[in-house]
Amino acid sequence: MKNKLKNKSRSAADMVSLVVFWFLWAALILYALSMLVLPLYMLGTSFKADNLECMKNPLGFPKRLNWDNYNQIFTIFDEKMDVSIASMIGVSVLTSVLKPFLGVFFTTLFAYVEAKYDFFGKKFYFNLGIVLMILPIVGNLPSAMQINKALGVYDNLFMNVITSPVGCFYGTNFLLMYGAFKVIPWDYAEAAFIDGAGHYTVLFRIYLRMALPQAVVLFVLGFMGTWNDYSTYLVWLPSTPNISYGMYVFYQKANAYRVSLPQLMAGFTIVMVPTIAIYCATQKIINSKFAIGGLKG
Repeated sequence: MKNKLKNKSRSAADMVSLVVFWFLWAALILYALSMLVLPLYMLGTSFKADNLECMKNPLGFPKRLNWDNYNQIFTIFDEKMDVSIASMIGVSVLTSVLKPFLGVFFTTLFAYVEAKYDFFGKKFYFNLGIVLMILPIVGNLPSAMQINKALGVYDNLFMNVITSPVGCFYGTNFLLMYGAFKVIPWDYAEAAFIDGAGHYTVLFRIYLRMALPQAVVLFVLGFMGTWNDYSTYLVWLPSTPNISYGMYVFYQKANAYRVSLPQLMAGFTIVMVPTIAIYCATQKIINSKFAIGGLKG
């Protein structure tokens, strides 16, 4: 009798677990599909003929694919800022590659030294990195603005790239890379030193390769964040807009530039393409198996 009651309770519990599982699975699928609504709307609108078609058929498919919108968007030129779509794309490519690369590179170097070597002030620098991470950025803007203007960094693209937060305390990137190096045993370095390897050889040929997945992920995330960043150019580089900030300006002044909604959506689609492309290109690298703990995973 007791066994029958136990079996019934187990079957009831299994049924409840199964219902909850499929309910959560369906909720996740619906959420994922909802994330595709806005990109698909933007893509469909970018191929419509004009604003009239958008008004008559806002959510439907275009009657025909109008590729001229993608050509027309490159003809827009801002005389006040003396920039075009092509020049803004160039600025976006330059900064989106350099800033994350420098940030990940210098952060990785310092995280490696902090995790694997003992030196004077090691604990102080680690705690300093934590303190700098929790300081409010918005509260520092007035003082940062005055310093940047005094040093000639304000509205200077080259100096902005050089002095951007690409140092050793690059936010949570420092902690992530520090943790990645901390779990790798020092035995590899000792074995390499016995074979005559130097410190740079150990770093670049052993430990950096083991921590490469984390570095690639941080670079991809940094690229996406920098590509979609408009606040930096709005505050620090008003004369050198990137494509995200430039499209925002064109959207605000669409009537002045005589830009239609399909053309604007074509521009926003162009903004969206690189982030999707770099993720697709690096997906296998991120998800591939690297050597961890001396054994290939």
